[in-house]
Amino acid sequence: MQVSCRWMFVLLSAICLMSCQEPSRAQSTVLVDQLGYRPNDQKLAFIKNYNHRGFRIIDTQTNKAVLSGDADPVGAVDQNTGDTTFAIDFSSLTTPGQYRIVLRDTTKHSGGFIIGDNAYIKAAIASLQSFYYQRCGTAVDNGAQWKHPACHILPAHFFDDHKKNKDVAGGWHDAGDYNKFVPTTAVSAAFLLYLYDFLPEKFSDGQLNIPESHNGIPDILDEARWGLLWLLKMQRDDGAVYHKVSIKQWTGEHLPQEETDTQYIFGVSSASTGDFAAVTALGARLFNRWDKGFAQILLRASIRAWNFLQKHESIVPAGGFRNPAGIEGGEYGDEQDADERLWASVELYRTTGNSIYHEYFLSNYKALGGVNYTVSWQHVQNFAYYSYLNVPVDVRNYEAHSFIVASLTKYSDTLLKRIKENGYRCVLSPEEYYWGSNSVMMGHAFDLINAYEATRLKSYLHGALDQLHYILGRNTFGISFVTGVGTNPVMHPYHQFSMLDGTDAPVPGLLVSGCNRFSRLQGKILSQYPGQCYEDNVKNYFVNEPAINYTASFAFVVGYFALRDGKSVADQ
Repeated sequence: MQVSCRWMFVLLSAICLMSCQEPSRAQSTVLVDQLGYRPNDQKLAFIKNYNHRGFRIIDTQTNKAVLSGDADPVGAVDQNTGDTTFAIDFSSLTTPGQYRIVLRDTTKHSGGFIIGDNAYIKAAIASLQSFYYQRCGTAVDNGAQWKHPACHILPAHFFDDHKKNKDVAGGWHDAGDYNKFVPTTAVSAAFLLYLYDFLPEKFSDGQLNIPESHNGIPDILDEARWGLLWLLKMQRDDGAVYHKVSIKQWTGEHLPQEETDTQYIFGVSSASTGDFAAVTALGARLFNRWDKGFAQILLRASIRAWNFLQKHESIVPAGGFRNPAGIEGGEYGDEQDADERLWASVELYRTTGNSIYHEYFLSNYKALGGVNYTVSWQHVQNFAYYSYLNVPVDVRNYEAHSFIVASLTKYSDTLLKRIKENGYRCVLSPEEYYWGSNSVMMGHAFDLINAYEATRLKSYLHGALDQLHYILGRNTFGISFVTGVGTNPVMHPYHQFSMLDGTDAPVPGLLVSGCNRFSRLQGKILSQYPGQCYEDNVKNYFVNEPAINYTASFAFVVGYFALRDGKSVADQ
């Protein structure tokens, strides 16, 4: 399919914006979503620690005021940051354009932002495109400045038998380093696949600048395929799935093609096998329209994984995967695999219609308690629950459906209460500011989106959108936590490729981990407030490292809001 001239213009403009524009590093007193707002959404900005009521909104094309008013005179004290915020509500401004907010009779103002249906499209492009730059086992070069030769192409050795090796090239580098993990790859691919599944008519071939563009398959599926192909390599003949591929210990920063440490394949785990069974069944269902041969490969692999799980009813290994002695780095251990098994049963049922999988789900869905925490690499039951909500009415169980909706709305109502009580309308509780807190926030946004889809109550949609506004700049730091996106984005993530590739700006579209109250870089505690425990420091991987599962959750949320109201990517 020939890509449209309009799409190419938008793509090139986005790349130019993200790679060429020098961002402002000053923290603003007036905090806005640095991309902007859709015309008919609620539009809030916040004045931080400055009680000044009068504001004007300036059209930056004409330099004329289009709206004036007063901020909320009663400040909200935000317990997570210690800030006092004063809300500016300019929801009545619906005219598309480019704007900034100026506090009357002062020099204080916000950065620029737009009002328009296409407010989030550049962020959606960047987040999906970032997966290409995380590709392993191949040369990365799509004409942009971020490129490297093929990396990690040698077979990896089995950790428990160094004489044996296996080709496990491919997949995505997990984070700022170059290890690869089944749990995070499966969850990341699932977010991309679920985004396509929500809005299949909005994705087509040629939307992303990747080698597979123009092969007749939507590019978002091509990128998900890259992850799925690596997962297939991680399956053992008996259906079990190896947990990860990594080096033994971190030995310093280097470019991906300069890796000299031996990569090892670590043992199978039933949690990874469940993740694999679920995402390959999901992939089989969605690829069946586009590539029936690949869909069949995925489905056969999924069923083999499921059969392994049925033969091993207890978790494998006992107690869940643990790093062997002497191994450092990501473990992604999981002490229980009931949620992965439940997720696999739903996706296999939706793909095959086989009642065996439905019966398993119906026998086990209540045991996990319903929706009671957000989705993550470790907790995937919400994937199972939300996918079941999309089972056709004539073949789903009414009691199970009602149970899920009831628990989802109850949980989502607690999230809305948190948002209402937070000075920045951020959903996180103080206890949730741990490693990867931004992905927890995006997970809650994912929950709220699914609550809206199940009930059509717009309060859930507004709550999800508040989290996107926070990530894109409406936060105490006045920073966009997504590289290359916004007027003041993260510039110094702990991302080795970006750190060492000789470019001025990091790979765009990466969501960094965010505030972490447990951060102890060189023993330094960043703040007594959990919501202040962040710094844009290239060495502080506790708070500033991106990861594919973080970015994938963001890609779902921003993609949903960029496209859900009738616009396709190519329309922008």
